[in-house]
Amino acid sequence: MDKKVQRQLAPVLSRQQFVRVAWLAAWGLLLGSAPGLFLAAANWLFDWQLAGWIPVALPLVGSATAAIVGCCWQLNWQHAASAVDARYALKDRASTALEFSARSHLPVVERLAFADALDHLQSIKPHEVVPWHMPRVLPYAAAAFIATLSLVIVGGWNRPATASKPAPLDVVIAQAERAAAELTELEQYAEKEKDEDLKKLVKELAVAIEELKQPGTDVREALAKLSEMQAALQSEQAKRNPVSMDAQFQAVGEALALAEQLSEAGQALSAGQYEKAAEQLAKAEAPELDRATEKAVKEKLEKAAKQADSSGQNSLSNALSQMSSGLGNDRKGFSEGSQKLAGEASKQGKRKKLHDLLTKQCNCLGECKGECECESTSKNKSKSNKPGGKNWGLAGSDGELGERTAKLGGKQEKIKGQQSGEGEVETETTHSPEGSQQSQREYRENYAKYKKISEDVLDSEPIPLGHRQTIRRYFESIRPNDAETDASSQLK
Repeated sequence: MDKKVQRQLAPVLSRQQFVRVAWLAAWGLLLGSAPGLFLAAANWLFDWQLAGWIPVALPLVGSATAAIVGCCWQLNWQHAASAVDARYALKDRASTALEFSARSHLPVVERLAFADALDHLQSIKPHEVVPWHMPRVLPYAAAAFIATLSLVIVGGWNRPATASKPAPLDVVIAQAERAAAELTELEQYAEKEKDEDLKKLVKELAVAIEELKQPGTDVREALAKLSEMQAALQSEQAKRNPVSMDAQFQAVGEALALAEQLSEAGQALSAGQYEKAAEQLAKAEAPELDRATEKAVKEKLEKAAKQADSSGQNSLSNALSQMSSGLGNDRKGFSEGSQKLAGEASKQGKRKKLHDLLTKQCNCLGECKGECECESTSKNKSKSNKPGGKNWGLAGSDGELGERTAKLGGKQEKIKGQQSGEGEVETETTHSPEGSQQSQREYRENYAKYKKISEDVLDSEPIPLGHRQTIRRYFESIRPNDAETDASSQLK
């Protein structure tokens, strides 16, 4: 049959669905306000630093979720028919008519009953069947939500203002990344040689570099941290300084160079080529020498052994003594001593390489400090040409010129007269243009002299980049004025 019954019941079903959604939304607001109220109170009382939108969002999310559940939880036609029967006392006529509408053929009696039910359904009013009443829980839910919102507002209003740390400076971040890149080579060396002390130093430096990248690190803190790292590297350099042993190996190289068969190894030791010397000494055998040469080599080796023993290098002293004793008599002893010397040369080569790496890292940190200092100087430089105070300072005027200084001296007057040609005349020269320009000429000459010296030093010495910029900026700031000095040069 057709859907006449459903069309009559549709307004009633819609109102029932709406009432259910409103009822569930009110309960969702209440249940969401409970944890929201707790969080807002705790955030206010215990200063949890919780974002204020979280306690407010919980009730709204709870209400919205409950409303969505109510929309998805659909009522059926039987609910509407039962409500109509109950409101108008139709004795299940609406329910029976709904059941008859699902059949395709009805007997005569059932048709009459169906028609009677339709007549009654046409007179129903949906607002009477499903009257609108505010959910009983809604006032409590609204009160809880308002309390939550009030606590959030009061907590945010009374909370003391906190300043966030400024972002790290670009120059500090750049220098930290540069130092980290340079540290990689030192880290690889420590891993290769399995040097635990060096590994510990590398870890400390890595931690210090990460601290440089933290927010709030200004130029002054960065310079202090870089200085600490540089001091740690210099301390490690002092412990592993190979310079004191270079002289001993050079003396050993001079002794071995007297023998033709050992000259290549001796020259390598004298030149500081320890890896090459170690390879030659590892396969060296006792040479066949004449008596004079053997005596000279022995004396030099024994002297070098005594010097090594006095400086605490016992292993080097034993190797040299064994080589000296093995010349001419004990070829096996000479070979063993030569192999020991090869091991000492290899260790010295590693010490020298490590020293170079530490020096390179120190220079890198020095350049990083120079870059930070330059950045700090450029930001702190004054841009005002107003007169300064009574105390000295570090600010500059950025080369801007003020008003010309007034001439010193008494009042000058021009007196006009007529020369008579009689009487004595006395002439006195109190000032000359050449004298007024003498100091300017000397200043320009001294400036050119010392600037040339500084340029020669910058070209020949390994000075860090930051120091180079400081030196050049200094000479640029004291450069004499070209117009005045050119005028003084013409008066020479």
